[in-house]
Order: sequence, then C-alpha cells, then structure tokens
Amino acid sequence: MRRTRVIGIAIVSLLTVGSVAQAQNAAPGVPQARQQRVGKFEKGRGRLLRGIKLSDAEKARVKEIRGKYQTESKTLRESLRPAMQDMRTARQKHDTVAMKAAWDRTAADRQKLDALMQRERAEVRTALTPEHQTQFDANVKQLAERRAEGRKGKGHRPRRADRVGTSKS
Repeated sequence: MRRTRVIGIAIVSLLTVGSVAQAQNAAPGVPQARQQRVGKFEKGRGRLLRGIKLSDAEKARVKEIRGKYQTESKTLRESLRPAMQDMRTARQKHDTVAMKAAWDRTAADRQKLDALMQRERAEVRTALTPEHQTQFDANVKQLAERRAEGRKGKGHRPRRADRVGTSKS
C-alpha cells in the first residue's frame, strides 16, 4: 500500500513538473508551430551572416536595412496567408487540383516576396566590408545549394546525423 502511494506521488509530481515546464516554454497566445516557423525564417536570414563578425557600424546598417524591408515583407506574407491556408486544407483533403490552384494564385505575391528578399540581400551585401562580402557570397551560394537539394527531395531534407535524437531549445 505504501509503495503504491509513493509511486503514485512520484508520477503525479513528474507530470506536474512536465506540464509546468511546457507552460513556461510556450509564449502566451502564440501557437508553438508558428513560433517554430518564425524561428526558421529568422534563422534562414541569419545564415547569410554565418561566420561573419560584424563591426558595430555594420550591425547598425544591417539592422536598419532589415527594418526597412520588414514591413513590406510582412505585408506580402500576410497576403499569402489565406491561399496558404487553402493549400493546407486541400492537402489535408488530398485535393491536388485545389492545391495547385491555390499555389498558382500566389505566384505574383511569391515573386514579389522573392524580389524583395533579393533586394534586401543585395543591400545587406553592400553594407559589408569586402572580406565580409566574400563570406556572405559563400553563404548565399551554400543556401542556394541547400534549397536546390531540398527541391530534389520533394521539399524534404534528410535529417543531419548529429541532430538525430536531440531536441532544439
């Protein structure tokens, strides 16, 4: 009887600690999947500056450039949201015709967003010193290669062996 009670208390305390930790981890009012998507978007932008130690002037200039393009890109992403939701719904229903139609409706906005990102990338590059531009160009090339590799695999990249079984925090 006592052993059962101790085991029960241990289980309840583990569940309580787990739920408290989960509640503290999530931002209030923001779905966790959305937090992850935003994180991936920001991480992709940050990859362009990987390996570059920016000076204070470069940091300020890059921050200014990103702020300048942020509102316009947010507007374009918001305009894409309904069509993307339609695509998600069609995909869940296995309706490839509706999915293709929703994808085609977004072509103009996706092109505008791509052009905007290219302009931002070019402007960030001009804010860097020549040696930083070399590293930036290498990062852009690596990102393009990864994107092309992902398209070959139907959008799914294989998991890296060093990350299997580890959690992101």
